[in-house]
Amino acid sequence: MSKTPDTNPLLEPSKLPYGAPPLDSVKVEHFLPAQQAGIAEAKADIAAIKTNKAPATFENTIEALEFAGRTLSRVMTVFGNISAAASSDALRAIEGDLKVAAVKHSNDIMMDADLFKRVKEVYDQKDSLKLSGEQRMLLEETYKGFVRSGALLDETQKTRLREISEKMTELRTEYKNNSLKSVAAYQKVIDDESELAGVPERAKAAYREAAEAAGLTGKFVVKLSPPPLDIMAYCENRALREEISRALANVAYKDEFDNTKNAMEIAKLRHEAAGIMGYDSHAAFVLDNRMAKTPEAVNDFLAKNEKVYRPAAEEYLQKVKDYAQKTDGITDFKPWDMAYYGRKLKEEEFSLSMESLRPYFDLEKVLEGMRKHAEKLFNIDMTEVKGKYPVYHEDVKVYEVTDKKTGEMIGLFYGDYYARPGAKSGGAWMNTFRNRGIEDGENQFAIVTNVCNFQKPTKDHPTLLSIDEVRTVFHEFGHGLHALLAKGDYASLTGTNVKWDFVELPSQLQENWAKQKEVLDTFARHYKNGDLLAEDLIKKVNDMENFDAGYVGLRQTFLGKLDMAWHGGDPKNIKGVEELEDKLIAETWLFPRAAGPMSTSFGHIFSGGYSAGYYSYKWAEVLEADMFEEFEQKGLYDRATGDRLRDTIYAQGGTRDPMDIFKDAKGREPDPNALFRREGLLPQNDNQTPQANRKSGPQGPKQ
Repeated sequence: MSKTPDTNPLLEPSKLPYGAPPLDSVKVEHFLPAQQAGIAEAKADIAAIKTNKAPATFENTIEALEFAGRTLSRVMTVFGNISAAASSDALRAIEGDLKVAAVKHSNDIMMDADLFKRVKEVYDQKDSLKLSGEQRMLLEETYKGFVRSGALLDETQKTRLREISEKMTELRTEYKNNSLKSVAAYQKVIDDESELAGVPERAKAAYREAAEAAGLTGKFVVKLSPPPLDIMAYCENRALREEISRALANVAYKDEFDNTKNAMEIAKLRHEAAGIMGYDSHAAFVLDNRMAKTPEAVNDFLAKNEKVYRPAAEEYLQKVKDYAQKTDGITDFKPWDMAYYGRKLKEEEFSLSMESLRPYFDLEKVLEGMRKHAEKLFNIDMTEVKGKYPVYHEDVKVYEVTDKKTGEMIGLFYGDYYARPGAKSGGAWMNTFRNRGIEDGENQFAIVTNVCNFQKPTKDHPTLLSIDEVRTVFHEFGHGLHALLAKGDYASLTGTNVKWDFVELPSQLQENWAKQKEVLDTFARHYKNGDLLAEDLIKKVNDMENFDAGYVGLRQTFLGKLDMAWHGGDPKNIKGVEELEDKLIAETWLFPRAAGPMSTSFGHIFSGGYSAGYYSYKWAEVLEADMFEEFEQKGLYDRATGDRLRDTIYAQGGTRDPMDIFKDAKGREPDPNALFRREGLLPQNDNQTPQANRKSGPQGPKQ
């Protein structure tokens, strides 16, 4: 698509089908001028609302605000997706200015007294207005958004809150980029292949190709992206495991990209902002707008988890320590021994090699199976299309999603699955280029992305996933389906725009299907001979998951408590990042800190959206475990249950209260013990107190 030099594709209506973004035409130099134009347009939209001489109504104020500033929203959405998945030094150079300008503009709107006056006039009439349920929710959320942004503060408080939000935007951007650059800066060059004894050949082939790309032919290069989990789980070289473990722990710590000060300053500013808003802590401010409601509720939830998980975790750890001593004489067991000996113990206990499973999980086949699963569960069709929609990188796949019953287009799905060190942030995530909702008078469907960080295929091996990585694919697609299947008129309420401790339910729920033989039979075939993954192996994989469920559950609980330790009180009491973590580790975790603190690279809570919200992974796990039990009872693809799931959890987004949506889907409130039953910590059909000590292993409680 050729463009004249003075044409900015971000400011032109898309000429592509369904308004898809022209990602091949967007360049770094387009973003700043497009943002400036978008802000000017948005200011004009807001001025028109404020100066409207007619009395404030839902249509001329609340709806008008919802539809204002669409160009700016589009610009920032495209920037956010590209900067996360295909960044560069040039993009990072403008990121801070771009995000601060966006925050300043948002503050101008949300702290505008005249604008808020009109919003409040409509809100004060809410009980007499004839509004649909979705319209009432938009009114509630709009009013609440203004109040939580400082609309009721005096001018001095508003000024300080502005300063805080702008500074925090700078710090969070710097935190993210520091983590990205610190990961990219590390590489371990290995000359002698014997140092990699035990590492699977597919992984060594990737390290060999990384060395060739770096001009180090004949050597091996290990980087931190994608995470070198194969070193930790398979490498017999204990010294190398230790070095890689320390490198992972030392990301953005005591190097030129150190995030220690950024983490401390972000926490202090969040606390100050919460105080200005009248709350005791950042957690109290955040949770006032979540299902959990209060820090006390979250802390109680985490304490309950810890009480259940700790005995099982300690039992599992002792088994692994005993095994390491018995097999290799290890008496000073360290964190970098856990993945290695834990894997070996599980493989011996279950007579199953985890590496032997990977050949059954070719990424391309997994994606095909994921597609078939979604089509069957939700009565949709997904068709991969090549060349029709521009992408920001050649690795990105694009699918058209249609309703099988009506043939209606319901979304576009972009999948980006391979790691790009230095260009792509770590981890896996879902985002959108457009949410479902009215735009230019027409209800537009969602344009959704999934991003992962898997090893690219080598000359000799396709991308072969672990079972956990297969579940990651299904997890992120669950988020994607939440946006794709959305219904509603207002983009701010559709899809994943829900209370944060509800947002992981649609994603974690999908992982359950990736454990079932009926589903695995559609894609788990050996990449060389086409053999299906045997039924007895599938059972072993699922039993194996419960073998260390206590350890995994305690780890997630520790992370939730670390988040609350940062955000549940006054950071002036935090003397240092290291001390904070060491204290919590002593209380909750099983190993003392052996390298850097994880808080310098814990992007979820410092640069992402999970501050005072990391508990939501376990919170939502309870909901989805309860939800999936119905499919186990009625059939994985029972049509009526699948349709109800689509029409409630996946379609309604934030248009209704999440507990009401759950009750519509399930017919009752959640059963808090459903997760413990699934993990083998509580017998099936038993709603009593979970077992603090249960026998772990293949002869333990059935799933």
